[in-house]
Amino acid sequence: MIATPAVKDSVKTEVLNPETGFLLRIEARREGLAASQWAEENRDFLKAAILRHRGVILRGFDCDRLGFSATAKVLEPESIDYRGGIGPRNMVAPEVYNSTELPPKHSLAQHHEMSYNAYWPMQILFFCEEPPEQGGATTICDAGRLYQRMPETMREKFLKLGLKYVRNFTQDMPYRTIQETFGTTDPQFIDEFCQKNGVQTRWQGADRLTLTQFAPAVRQHPSVGTPVFFNTLVLWHYTYWSKLLGSFGGTLSSAAQAEAWQNSLYGDGTPIEDSVVQDILGLYEREEVHIDWHQNDILYFDNMLASHGRRPFAGRRKILAAFRSPFYASQLA
Repeated sequence: MIATPAVKDSVKTEVLNPETGFLLRIEARREGLAASQWAEENRDFLKAAILRHRGVILRGFDCDRLGFSATAKVLEPESIDYRGGIGPRNMVAPEVYNSTELPPKHSLAQHHEMSYNAYWPMQILFFCEEPPEQGGATTICDAGRLYQRMPETMREKFLKLGLKYVRNFTQDMPYRTIQETFGTTDPQFIDEFCQKNGVQTRWQGADRLTLTQFAPAVRQHPSVGTPVFFNTLVLWHYTYWSKLLGSFGGTLSSAAQAEAWQNSLYGDGTPIEDSVVQDILGLYEREEVHIDWHQNDILYFDNMLASHGRRPFAGRRKILAAFRSPFYASQLA
């Protein structure tokens, strides 16, 4: 990569995986260099870098949660409406959220944020406000490389059938309620919001709602032009979630597959085989890169070109997130 004079003078850069060009680390050469100011001065460089390297790690810059909010806005001015998202999140600074609060003892499977929707954030930024005491690496995976390394028969089946995502909200829902998902329980508002975004609703009483939506498993990146395995099928699949029920107070007997909080199926409604999910998990594990967080690190990446996840951890850990640049499926050719 050819660095601009400003980049050369103020930071040092390193491609973490030279063979594939995946991930660029940019480290400040001096203390006190504000992340938001440097990002503003080098915005074009950074935006080109996340397309070329799929993601960038900014390390050693001066930053706090308000500085992170400013950095995210400088790089990607428009935030995304997170209504309808599955992750339990609270806003902790302007357009900045806590990361997914899955119990620490569990890993979080690779996924692309809101890829089940008709719109999603094209860019994501994470900020390390407090490094994990033990474990807790964020994992990131090259979605184009993963697609190329999938068995051809598996790849062709996903290309042909696509995916069906199902969410069930019940009265004793232990994860993300209707209110938390949509900011309201008004059926008319929810129906209109879902219809606008290609989601089918089915009510069985005021507090029981099933959402169904369809999406491709593979999409073509609009700028790079390459196919990517862009979905959330593992994270939604019953096989994955059934292992976590105990952490949320649920039991296997209360979550038959048809009534699971969420599930992913082939687009024709047939179940995705457990063995396929395990094979995909294995592919992710072989390809993913672990980001061992340092204080004030910022991870900036393209949500279509890279999936992300999390390893288990113990002790304190505080990672914040910003979801930027809404992109609509209708914009794809």
